Amino acid sequence: MRKTNKNLVVIITVFIIIGLLITSYYAFFYQETQPEKQVQEEKKIDDRINPLGPPQSVFLETHRIRKKGIIDVMLNSGSNLIDKLHFKNPYIQPFMDGIRPGFGWREVPTFTYVAVLDDYEFKCPKDFSTWDTGYIDNGIFRQVKEEQPKATIQFKIVEKQKKLFKLVEKEMESISIVYDFKTGRWSGDDFFNDSDGYGHYNGSIYEIWFDVYQSDYDGDGIPYWTEVNVLGTDPKVDDSKMDPDGDGIPTAWEWFWGYNPFTWDNHSYLDPDKDGLQNIKEYKMSKWLANPYRPEIYIEVDHMARAPFRPIEIKMAKGRILPITRPRLVKTNLDGTQSIFYKESQEMIMDEYNKHGITVHIDDGCMGGGGDIISFMKSEHFLNDQANGLWGEYYNNKFADDRKGTFRYLIVAHGGGWAHPQSFTNHYDMMVVPSNFEFNKKAASLAWMPRTTRIARAVAVLHELGHTCGLRGEEWGGVDNASKDWTDYKSSMNYYWFGLRYFGYSDGTHGVKDRNDFAALDIGYFQRPAESAEGVGWK
Repeated sequence: MRKTNKNLVVIITVFIIIGLLITSYYAFFYQETQPEKQVQEEKKIDDRINPLGPPQSVFLETHRIRKKGIIDVMLNSGSNLIDKLHFKNPYIQPFMDGIRPGFGWREVPTFTYVAVLDDYEFKCPKDFSTWDTGYIDNGIFRQVKEEQPKATIQFKIVEKQKKLFKLVEKEMESISIVYDFKTGRWSGDDFFNDSDGYGHYNGSIYEIWFDVYQSDYDGDGIPYWTEVNVLGTDPKVDDSKMDPDGDGIPTAWEWFWGYNPFTWDNHSYLDPDKDGLQNIKEYKMSKWLANPYRPEIYIEVDHMARAPFRPIEIKMAKGRILPITRPRLVKTNLDGTQSIFYKESQEMIMDEYNKHGITVHIDDGCMGGGGDIISFMKSEHFLNDQANGLWGEYYNNKFADDRKGTFRYLIVAHGGGWAHPQSFTNHYDMMVVPSNFEFNKKAASLAWMPRTTRIARAVAVLHELGHTCGLRGEEWGGVDNASKDWTDYKSSMNYYWFGLRYFGYSDGTHGVKDRNDFAALDIGYFQRPAESAEGVGWK
């Protein structure tokens, strides 16, 4: 028995040795017959900046400059005495303010800009006398040393102010950035993915839209270094209109805003700033400073022709107390008002939204779409009926189809006062605000002076614009409510405060029935079908 076990151990040991020999042989054979592994060399970086030409230069393009602060100028323009008086009836003070002309509100700021590109200073030869330059697209450039890696750029707003009997220049806003010729990006007071938008500086006094780029052989705006070392594109071929991933947006736009131009993105759906403008629309609106990471509102506005002025008539009629015939004034509608979205009113709207990180663009003709004059109509029934088919006619024929879903459509008319869908999609993207004598008298607390007329117009537009952003009565009881039970809700959306010509959305700090309007604001609401709509048969 012991011998049998010994033999078994020997046999097992032999098999183990044979197995090890076979394994070693095949391991050696496999190693010998395999080709040597290729050691991939790291891709060499091409650190050249401008090998193809033209001469290396940096360009600074100023798109738009806007001064902030017009709300205070309009609301506090005039005698402080009236502002300090307190009356038991809340309407007396707005009435008194409504008939005083105000002082200084017609004065506009006068400013220019100074740009310093490295050591070269350029002063714009033009003075801008306005609150808002609009879309100017002024460009300057400076040639630099070949292969210079970076350039320092300063941009200053210089305002001309009256001091005694002379004008003095005062620096009001200053930006300093460093431009990188390799990446085509800049850093400093403005930088990629900052809070106020790349190429948009939202200062305390002025806001400025601008762009910086460099000379480029193929003219696509993408630097040579980035094309060769990052994107892998051809620096000799214009990529500004090429779309290698087939997602509907070309390489240059995707690169500028941080997308991968070789990875398909659903730009018809993507809306990173949640303003209702998907990336494909932001791309198409690039000319008008659309930014996919900065919420924006675009409004197209048309105006109704001036209402005729009818003087007071005198007729012979019997009196109510003394039954004798005598001369009597006949009530007439003293219109003669202009249905205009005044520049001051526009700037007030822009300022109110700017406080909360939203940019408002208004096309009253400056962007090639608005500014049409509609024939005057007096029919109050028609003007106040938002479901009337004639408004749909304007919407369909004067408001271009390619702007629907991007712009809201506003008409300043003789009457009205509503926001309402005008298509089967049930989008709240059309507004009408009134500009007649009776509205200014009753609904806007005697807004008969040019200044208070402009304030009343701004209040009306702010109210209707709020409706297109989802501020509606069914979602908050204080909206469109004149009851004194809701006076805590201090907002232009509340009819009580609307009637006092109050301008602004509430911040939620005025009582238990107040709420923060901007927290509730949904600026993309105008592009989505509403769950309900006012109109014929609606209760």
